[in-house]
Amino acid sequence: MSPTHALSVSQSHVDFVQSVIECLRSISGTDTLQSLVQMLTSEMGFRYYALVDHNDIDPSNPDRVDIKDYPEPIAYKLFGKRHYRRDPVIRACLFAGSAFLWSDLSKIIQLDRRDHVSLEHGAREGLIEGITVPYTRLGECMGSCTFAGTRSSEHAGKYLGIAQTVGIFAFQAARRLLSPSRRLALTPRLHPRPRDCVILVGRGCSNKEIARALSLAPRTVDGYLTEARQQFGARDRTELVVSAVLAGEIGLHELRRQPE
Repeated sequence: MSPTHALSVSQSHVDFVQSVIECLRSISGTDTLQSLVQMLTSEMGFRYYALVDHNDIDPSNPDRVDIKDYPEPIAYKLFGKRHYRRDPVIRACLFAGSAFLWSDLSKIIQLDRRDHVSLEHGAREGLIEGITVPYTRLGECMGSCTFAGTRSSEHAGKYLGIAQTVGIFAFQAARRLLSPSRRLALTPRLHPRPRDCVILVGRGCSNKEIARALSLAPRTVDGYLTEARQQFGARDRTELVVSAVLAGEIGLHELRRQPE
């Protein structure tokens, strides 16, 4: 088979994708959006879907993107109890440049025992293989579109490109419908000095090391980090750093250790 033949795409396929994009761009209601995403999920051979913001997953926030059909136990654990910051799929979104298969998670992040337990729990609830599409926009928190609930990685892999296209345009539609007045740049939660402390936490520094690096008293560093955890609702240092990155307040490049 020649490369030209292998790369050829039928016009009907192109027309289908284009019609989906046009529909998502012009859609005018969240109910219609949900019905369309549900239909596309089924057409691709998946059972579940989720379009969610990775920050401010809070029922009191009317602007959050939260359109999903997930098994209730998983939805409660991830979003109700706000365990999403430790979820391996959510964490992988920080490092993946485009849509990825869940079976490729170990190629994107290092999976620990808790991650394997989480994935096994999801599999028991029907979340076996999936595709997640990260969504990022400068000045805004991260989000993602996920299609999950098929057993075959080979089957899912065939839809990686379509999922990427549908996921991005679906998430853009959700943001447009749910937060029409959302500003391009959200007001930062972290002031400069606390932000410096969080960055150094992300580089693996202890509070004493942070105090020496920033010429601050250890008590001041403790206070800054306690306040930052309260602002993000983070229970520990790991959740604090992940929350700050997901919220778009700290870039991944800032977490790399600088040469001595």
